[in-house]
Amino acid sequence: MPAPLKLSMSFHPNPRVQPLVEGHVKPEGVEFAWDTGEIGAAFMRVLTKNDFDVFEFSISHYLATRGRGNPAWDGWIAIPVYASKPSAIYRGLYLREDAGIRGLADLRGKRLGIPDFSMTGGIAIRVLLRRLYGIRPQEITWVNTRPAAQRHDNAMGFDHPTDTGIRIENIPEGMTAQQLIERGEVDAVVGAPQVPVVDAPGLQHFALSRWVEALAELQRQIGITPVNHTLLIQKRVLAENPKLGRLLFDTFQRAKEEAYRSNPAARAIFTDFDLDLQRRAFGEDPYPYGLAANRPCLELVAEQLEIDGLIAKRPDVDALIAEDLRNT
Repeated sequence: MPAPLKLSMSFHPNPRVQPLVEGHVKPEGVEFAWDTGEIGAAFMRVLTKNDFDVFEFSISHYLATRGRGNPAWDGWIAIPVYASKPSAIYRGLYLREDAGIRGLADLRGKRLGIPDFSMTGGIAIRVLLRRLYGIRPQEITWVNTRPAAQRHDNAMGFDHPTDTGIRIENIPEGMTAQQLIERGEVDAVVGAPQVPVVDAPGLQHFALSRWVEALAELQRQIGITPVNHTLLIQKRVLAENPKLGRLLFDTFQRAKEEAYRSNPAARAIFTDFDLDLQRRAFGEDPYPYGLAANRPCLELVAEQLEIDGLIAKRPDVDALIAEDLRNT
């Protein structure tokens, strides 16, 4: 029996991937050395060290790295696995009670703190605001809340305002996202693991029920709710193992199906919110894999990146995917 192919794999803990991490689902002939650390730090490591064979990565940042002349980044290709939604970004939204924000439509004209302007969760929010409420990104002032050394924008070389009329500011050095909103420097802020925001006097947490309503309406329009991460593989690894892309795609699909069978919350966007309501709103498989089901979302991300001035031209979505998986 030949020795198994050993691959380094970076993936944030995720219920739809957990059966694979725990070994209940295994790819034949492949062994993974797992890194399951904090996702923001993992993405920064990928951007600066590029030392994983297969890895979870931000969709918007994957698109933004295309054509930037970095041979390490150009060495990546996607497997159409979409195991996560920007749930942490949604659930991290806090509003100042005196800002007059009753719903998402009221973010027009406000100052909104977000970890990285270019992060896929931020793209998803701007797509939702534009599609549901007609709010252009120029109608909000965006404040990056991650410290400069942790911002992926910075690592990719576009840590600066765009020339599109969009106002982008950076948090003052030494200030936290919590301080930013408590002092009234922003009207609303999105917390995240590296930039936590918690309940405090004068702040209101945006209810998950409101997000479910908005996301259900977006799904009615485009057929899917936004995804934020995909699975990338080094082209050199795929060239040496031509059948590996299909094997990984099928293995992740089996892991997701096992998670659905064993854990009802694995189908949810918000695991701690009414599971039956979400199932009615988002269907039996709210995390479909493959290019066909996710094409509307990928095209909207590309469109928004172009609107935001973060890419010069929308890429061919098919070219982002490993060739033998473009028919999925």
